[in-house]
Amino acid sequence: MVSPLTNDDGLNKEILQAAKMLFSKYGLKKTTMEDVAKAVGKGKSTLYYYYPGKNELFEAVVKEEINNAVRVIRLAVNEEKTAKLKFEAYLISRLKLKQDYDNLSKVIFEDIFDHFREIFKLKREFESTHLAFIKEIIVNGVQCGEFKKMSEEEINFFSNWTNAAFVGLEMPNHSSACLTDSKESCGRLVEMVLAGIMK
Repeated sequence: MVSPLTNDDGLNKEILQAAKMLFSKYGLKKTTMEDVAKAVGKGKSTLYYYYPGKNELFEAVVKEEINNAVRVIRLAVNEEKTAKLKFEAYLISRLKLKQDYDNLSKVIFEDIFDHFREIFKLKREFESTHLAFIKEIIVNGVQCGEFKKMSEEEINFFSNWTNAAFVGLEMPNHSSACLTDSKESCGRLVEMVLAGIMK
């Protein structure tokens, strides 16, 4: 695990940036702690002060990317006033982030079998965050009277299936079509998804 002392440390941020760049370019297997230390201009011992090994550093990079993604989505969602527009902002942000993180995603995919346990745990955490965003928007829409009244079970059902549909959009050759004219395409898609619960 990452040392809690390092969360706001400037050098730690440099280490994470350098590691992200190297992991994205060369993959986890080919990147060494020495490569990262050289990129930061420090000795390996400095890296080991922050991270016990390369796997922990990789996990920290992925966690940092997840935290950045959550911040970007949260800002986009909070800027909108209606639940429908929040849904659009959420979907557009999610698909744009998928494109932005494509290189790191390829690395994660290539190394998934060697590091399945760590990566699967982080992926599940991120999926839970997406699900929480969707539920929050739906609950807000119901409370404001924008969506039909729904039970907790119905909200959970709708959220899970909506999240599954959005995961499908992140597959290769799907998100690019939606992002061609992102606001309009995502708006049409959100209208179709929300048709059954809109008032």
